[in-house]
Amino acid sequence: MYYNCGVGGYISGIAKDKKTKLTTAMATIGGAGLDWHDVKSYLRPNGLLSYSTLNDGSNKLIFNNYPGGKVFDAVVLQDNSQGPIHPELKKFFEKYAAIHSKDIRATGAEPVFLMTWAYADRPEMTKQLADATIKVANDNKAMVIPVGLAFANALKDRPDLKMTVADNRHPTAAGSYLEGAVIYAALTHSSPEGANFLGGCEKPLAQKDAQFLQSIAWKTVKDFYGWK
Repeated sequence: MYYNCGVGGYISGIAKDKKTKLTTAMATIGGAGLDWHDVKSYLRPNGLLSYSTLNDGSNKLIFNNYPGGKVFDAVVLQDNSQGPIHPELKKFFEKYAAIHSKDIRATGAEPVFLMTWAYADRPEMTKQLADATIKVANDNKAMVIPVGLAFANALKDRPDLKMTVADNRHPTAAGSYLEGAVIYAALTHSSPEGANFLGGCEKPLAQKDAQFLQSIAWKTVKDFYGWK
């Protein structure tokens, strides 16, 4: 999630271009599993998004007030790239998925599980990660965002478009863009198609690639949820 300056920037860029009001925050630890994160602490009213900085050059702070203590509508949980299916780590994914889901709901938000993508040299991981993530989400009555399926669909249609960097795991700018587009589509129930945003972090995509990824994101999300 933190690659290419963070997927939050991609989600926000698409949302702004589509005139969708959406505020995001990200808490990430490199290589972490869900068991490394104190999600309950993140969600306290003086935790994440307790203040923000105006983006007008003034550096002025705005302190946010959250009546009733609810900060977020949804909290997207992502384990490390192999956590849900690793023989020694999956028990921690399952345990902390339940703990975090309970803590998230206690604040009035809903837990959401992000399905990650296969390593470039291990395409069989797509189904394995999908099955493991869906099972844990079902156990906790939570939503799944099918990013891994979108990666597989993109590679099927455009094998020339590289989705991961040299380590075969972390996303290229195209991968981060697709991840952001899928998250946007799933959370807002609306298509990212037509957005002119081409990516951030000084890594803008070619327009035809961004349009292709928008289309893949929307089709994957619609197919996954059975939307018409």
